[in-house]
Amino acid sequence: MRWQGEGLLLDVRKYGESSALIDIFTLSLGRRIGLLRGAFNKKNKSIIQPGNQLFLTWNSRIEESLGVFKIELIKSRYHSISEDGSGLELFNLICVLCSTFLPERVEFDELYNKTIQYIEGEFPTREKFRKYIEWELELLKSLGFGLDLGKCVVSGSKEDLKFVSPKSGCAVSRRSSIGWEKKLLVLPDFLWNTNLTNSLSKADLNNGFKLTEYFIKKNLQPVKRFQMDAFFNLRNRVLSLKSL
Repeated sequence: MRWQGEGLLLDVRKYGESSALIDIFTLSLGRRIGLLRGAFNKKNKSIIQPGNQLFLTWNSRIEESLGVFKIELIKSRYHSISEDGSGLELFNLICVLCSTFLPERVEFDELYNKTIQYIEGEFPTREKFRKYIEWELELLKSLGFGLDLGKCVVSGSKEDLKFVSPKSGCAVSRRSSIGWEKKLLVLPDFLWNTNLTNSLSKADLNNGFKLTEYFIKKNLQPVKRFQMDAFFNLRNRVLSLKSL
């Protein structure tokens, strides 16, 4: 079996003396993990940096086996990503979530495109955090746990949406939430109002982080509890908002 295409490098794990297992996110085939021989030689060592876009040739006797990669560099992103401290940390969180939860060889075109758009975008710091929150929502959607933030689940209204039901993942308007506010999650305006002109506040971003964290823990963490404990320790440190 033989496959060729390009992909985003998510992770590299040493395998034996000179080889590595590389974790790739591709447009048409989703995640692929394969063996890269000579991973740490002079040519490959500078290429296998997370964030780089690679052209890949994958060979295997049968489709289901691990297979062996040959790689060529298409675009180097690692240095531009690593120059921005918060940008690097946020990208590391994306890599952890993709490697942990995306099943291999399943197509996730929308998530792939949103990932590339995120890491290639140049955003002010607060906008970068906003885009990251939107990326986590896209991950939940791709895995079948998308939130419905476009209208109130009670009244159907598309105006003045202020909360999200922790049970259904649906938006609730201010009027429909009267008396239930303490049992609902806060919905920041930037996640539903496309005409928003106000600048992002720390409170808005904090509420966005709390919203996605709740549904990641509810829907994904039970599957990979050990890995997710470490992830949330990292996430809480990165997303402390102290730099905003």
